[in-house]
Amino acid sequence: MRYSGAVYLSSKLWFGATSPTSLKSLMSSKSIAAKHTKEAAAEQAAKRDRQEQTWDRSSHSFTAGDAKKGANLFKTRCAQCHTVVESEGNKIGPNLHGLFGRKTGSVEGFSYTDANKSKGITWKEDTLFEYLENPKKYIPGTKMAFGGLKKGKDRNDLITWLREETKK
Repeated sequence: MRYSGAVYLSSKLWFGATSPTSLKSLMSSKSIAAKHTKEAAAEQAAKRDRQEQTWDRSSHSFTAGDAKKGANLFKTRCAQCHTVVESEGNKIGPNLHGLFGRKTGSVEGFSYTDANKSKGITWKEDTLFEYLENPKKYIPGTKMAFGGLKKGKDRNDLITWLREETKK
């Protein structure tokens, strides 16, 4: 039967199979092994972090995405409150036609919160990328009831689609 750690050491002492000198040696080798295990785990975690940073550059700033996937995201996550068709009016949220280059809180006929009106940023790819991750954090006081898109790839796909569709 195999014992681990303290159980192994105490059983060796109990049955008198280990002298104090060999016990010190055994304890020392166990602590060295534990140290190496911790170092290896830390090294693996650092390597994994480097790989994630390399693989998912899309989670930090806008890069062109898949417009087809963006269309599906708009349909499932945005269309209940927004439209991109110029001739359609506002819904629960403002019409997004002409979004890029427009200031926050500026769609005629839509009732914005003071927070949205006073934010004063111009919508472009990078501002949308940040906003869509967590709208309530980006504009505290907004009435937009949307939790955001946490995955950078999803935001890239949606923005790529919006960039084309809001021009038409």
